Amino acid sequence: MPLRRLIMPLLLLAVSCTLASYATVTVATKTKHPTSTTPAKNPDGSIKRAPVAKPFKTKSRSSKRSLKSKSSATKSISTKSASTSAPTTRTATAHTAAVSLRTPIPSASSREVITDRIMHSLASTKFGIENPRALSPFFDQLRQLEADPKAELVRVIQFGDSHTAADVFTGALRTLFQGKFGDGGAGFSFAGYPFAGYHIHGTKRAQSTGWLALGTHLNDIGDAMVGMGGVSLSTEAAGNWVSLDADATSLQVQYLIQPSGGSIEIRDNDTLIATVSTASSDTLAPDTAGHFDTPVEPGPHHFEVLTIDQAPVRLLGLSTENPSGVTYEAAGINGAEASLFLRWNEALQETLMLNANPALVVLSYGTNEAGDRNWTEESYAAMFQRIIERVRRAAPNASILVVGPPDRALRAGRRAWKPFAGVDRIVAAQRSVCRQMHCAYWDQRSRMGGLGSMRDWVSISWAQPDHTHFTGEGYTELASALFSDIVQQYDTYQVPLTRAQGETK
Repeated sequence: MPLRRLIMPLLLLAVSCTLASYATVTVATKTKHPTSTTPAKNPDGSIKRAPVAKPFKTKSRSSKRSLKSKSSATKSISTKSASTSAPTTRTATAHTAAVSLRTPIPSASSREVITDRIMHSLASTKFGIENPRALSPFFDQLRQLEADPKAELVRVIQFGDSHTAADVFTGALRTLFQGKFGDGGAGFSFAGYPFAGYHIHGTKRAQSTGWLALGTHLNDIGDAMVGMGGVSLSTEAAGNWVSLDADATSLQVQYLIQPSGGSIEIRDNDTLIATVSTASSDTLAPDTAGHFDTPVEPGPHHFEVLTIDQAPVRLLGLSTENPSGVTYEAAGINGAEASLFLRWNEALQETLMLNANPALVVLSYGTNEAGDRNWTEESYAAMFQRIIERVRRAAPNASILVVGPPDRALRAGRRAWKPFAGVDRIVAAQRSVCRQMHCAYWDQRSRMGGLGSMRDWVSISWAQPDHTHFTGEGYTELASALFSDIVQQYDTYQVPLTRAQGETK
């Protein structure tokens, strides 16, 4: 009987302890995870600047398979032009409120709605190529190629940051252009494997461990003798090599001509093609760019460049091409700002670009500059104008297309993201320079859906959780939208009549 009398008080005590414990945990949890979305600040009270965008990370194959199987609503618009898509006057909603750091996975119906909203924005006739007449020289070359598939090779080269370096966006554009106008090959690429994750779709590459990469460490690019794309490999030892596997009918090896330069052996499928000296004949002459060109049999090749002397050798790039069609070449560097372009040795770059004679130069910068508070709209515009002028000197026959930065979000506190308005001044500066300098412009952020659209892209796994980079599928959709916008303008482009053609009898 006394035992029974003790049971009820013991039960009440246990319940009270449990409630007290729960209350303590709840208070501790609220203290540990504040709901404030105030941006983080530096010790001096200033708001922290946005970080430099980290390199793009690809999803695993299993993730890609899972992504493709989730919904049938994410079909590519790669071959549809904006003119054939359903027109819409929808205005993109600006998401100014912070969103949860742990973005919930949308239901199948929500995912379909979000995907449909993005696809309408990607195909809307409201946006497209601004100042498309600036692409006329490029369109003229495409017309010649379409009229005669054996016409001269049409080269396109894109300079940019990590969005370009990943070669997912550019790789998709390469596939689309070559599917319509012919396969011109992989074109220009950096020599070897200069930074982690570097690859060009359709090729394989490797290198020995004795090379020093120059141009990838943005705070120190040494003597700036980095060639056409901003990255070079150098060594002073014999026995160092780089290899490249590609389908092509020609190979070009670009290198630095310098005093006491070493010699290199160039092989194709283990057969020696040539031994080339990189030494200058005039020891007092400034260093300059050299290139070795050779035709090869059509088909797959394993190219190798090997140093054979204890002497300095610097490789500036490799190029594999076919006799006609289109190349879409990627020269991207992780973390780069557009101003990096002006730090490369101009004479060296100009020599190689004049030789390449591209039909279109694409400049795709802005993600990292948007987080750099040192830039104002005015100072950025002045710098960007200098880049355009430099491109015109190096590629006088090329059209210029500027691809604006995508939408981006930054952490706001520990558990939220906010759309980053820093992109605004970069877009405004780039657009004003393009109008003044007669360049075409593609507002990538507007195509995505406008300010705050990155949230939607992350929610359907078309962008990565860093709210800066895209997944493979996201880059492919953006490339499809840009290609469609270019082709729409190309299809409506009228070749100007000469005076003789325009005269009436």
